[in-house]
Amino acid sequence: MSAPEKKYGIGEVQELLKKEFPDITISKIRFLEKEGLIIPDRTSSGYRKYSKTHIKQLSYILRLQREEYLPLSVIKKKIQDLKSGKVVAGDLAVMSGQGSESAITGAMPVSYELAPSKLHLSVETLNELVDYGIVGVREGPEGKYFSADDIKVLNLAKEFFRYGIEPRHLRMYLQFTGREASFIEQVIRPQLQHKDPSTKRSAIKDMENLIALSQMFTQALLEQALSKYIPRSATVELLDEEEQLPAAGEVAEDTGYEEPEPGPDVEEPHGEEEMFPE
Repeated sequence: MSAPEKKYGIGEVQELLKKEFPDITISKIRFLEKEGLIIPDRTSSGYRKYSKTHIKQLSYILRLQREEYLPLSVIKKKIQDLKSGKVVAGDLAVMSGQGSESAITGAMPVSYELAPSKLHLSVETLNELVDYGIVGVREGPEGKYFSADDIKVLNLAKEFFRYGIEPRHLRMYLQFTGREASFIEQVIRPQLQHKDPSTKRSAIKDMENLIALSQMFTQALLEQALSKYIPRSATVELLDEEEQLPAAGEVAEDTGYEEPEPGPDVEEPHGEEEMFPE
């Protein structure tokens, strides 16, 4: 008789994921659950329990966010495809942490003529995005096309349009990213110009780290600037820690890692999902 599969508490999952995602928090894991991207098991006392499959799925979601900046709606569709079997082998490799960037996105160059039907965007909108410099039309042996990077940008732009944002509004991001890119380039240029290959490789790694740091810093500043609209107090993280302790009269299964669940009529603290209400 085989031994039962080991299940992990939410605190244990956070510690396991920290090896690859240092900024992961319990609030983030709960947020992904509320968005329907992950559904952990529950004990009779209401504690969340995660299997190895759950942890792999969380890793997959976090990689898509970190490396491809995909919105949750797109990630949720990918998760649904995984469960239904409508997925390429590359995505399965990504889910286990073995995939490449191209496998994560599944993005491929798309011809200019086919782009409207493939992306579900009007010709007028596509042309506006091109005119404003958000994406560029490239010339190839078989005619005009959008590169894989352009397709990634176009998919993200579509998410903005859901909120009434228009192509012209996205021009500000070109200004922001242009300045950021110039700043990072100034930092790493001396190493990139070095003749030693190892120094150049180190410079590329530094560039990747600076990009990730810049994204986190920008997010923190945005949340700070808009904090007056977000019903999230400074005590939320303390509440997260306290909620990991068993309620009075209960004994946690894994001391220090288990998390009691509030009763059905008690709402958990609201988090990032209310920043952009439908």
